[in-house]
Amino acid sequence: MRADSGISATSVIRVLLCLFFLLTPRLKAAEIAAEARPSRQEPVQEQQRGATALVPIEVDDNFLQGMGAQTHSEPPARMSTAARAAMSLDNVLTVPHFSSSFNHQGQPYRYVMVGGDPHQAATTQIRTQIIPIALTLQGYEDANGDPLVLDVAPVIEPFRNSPSFRRALYGTGFTQFGDAVQRAEFFHAMDPDWHTLLTPPAPLIGVNIDVPRGQATLYRNRRTGALFAIVDDAFFISHLNTILQLQNLDPEALTIALTSNVFLSSGATVQQCCTVGFHTAFDAGVQSGRQVLQTFVWASWVEPGIFGPNFVDVTAATHEISEWMNDPFGSNQVPPWQYPNGAGGCQNNLEPGDPLEGFANLSSPVTIDQTTFHPQSVALLQWFTREKPSGAVDGVYSFPDGKLLTEPSQACAR
Repeated sequence: MRADSGISATSVIRVLLCLFFLLTPRLKAAEIAAEARPSRQEPVQEQQRGATALVPIEVDDNFLQGMGAQTHSEPPARMSTAARAAMSLDNVLTVPHFSSSFNHQGQPYRYVMVGGDPHQAATTQIRTQIIPIALTLQGYEDANGDPLVLDVAPVIEPFRNSPSFRRALYGTGFTQFGDAVQRAEFFHAMDPDWHTLLTPPAPLIGVNIDVPRGQATLYRNRRTGALFAIVDDAFFISHLNTILQLQNLDPEALTIALTSNVFLSSGATVQQCCTVGFHTAFDAGVQSGRQVLQTFVWASWVEPGIFGPNFVDVTAATHEISEWMNDPFGSNQVPPWQYPNGAGGCQNNLEPGDPLEGFANLSSPVTIDQTTFHPQSVALLQWFTREKPSGAVDGVYSFPDGKLLTEPSQACAR
């Protein structure tokens, strides 16, 4: 996923990183891209290097946006040849899924989505697991001389009570956010009693990552006091690899790693910030003659005042979970499309959160138990298939906010 700020840049550099998940020898690396941002002058850093403690950089609201940073996530992993072969034979142990296809200009495009057949009156319940990840920033100390920690514990319960797992009212019914999106896509073809629902996340072992000096830059919002960090992406992903190897993962469940106010960039610099989440799928061995395929999401909870009022709390998480539901294995190819907000660049995958990155009003607030969350609106299947008029609910191309995308995707300009 990529977003464009609209700020004129004198140079843009594509930085390719390898996202490794080493659960088994069959695992393939996934390439992730980080886009260089225009160089801006950072605030005066009152940090003292060497043996003395580092001090978080004091910044104002929406500092990252002011520095030209943009939120983005990374493409999912490609499945191995063995996994693809097993998928074609329906010989995989993984999350429940169904497949279908569409045609564009005489070419067929097959896709796989999470859940059951939309034409059947059935509810598919999918288990989820959560790995809480805290980060201890070595070198940064509080008033008592203790290391400063980005603790995820306070947001675990709010996350469990968020729209991904709790029901709310949408244009497609009283249901969870991801189910509401799927029902919007298949509204005129589905059985009215068709649903895909996620169970509340079962806790896995919580982990604390010790982040050495130089691998992260810590900031503090002057108004709210909230701490947030830009962490070197290669460092974080390397530790994430190890964490996944030590957890008891359920291949028939979605595993979610959650952090709080953690943003990734190459070299922990604001100029290449910020990756806020990704979803992927990777080979996890063979069990009872079936290829095991694990699906996975990492996302960061975001406190107010960092990226503005429309990118906060579960915006990144709902982006990734929606994409996981629509493209769980990173295998869904669609006609190449260009970003609709004039950002430039093209993609050819069915990643519904990506087209709306860069939109100022990308989230659609949802209130549950008097708490307001900010899930991200996404592009619907009809936007990618270029169906006109759209066969989605109310003839829209985006959901829940149907006004964001008013036309189907445009072909990639050569």
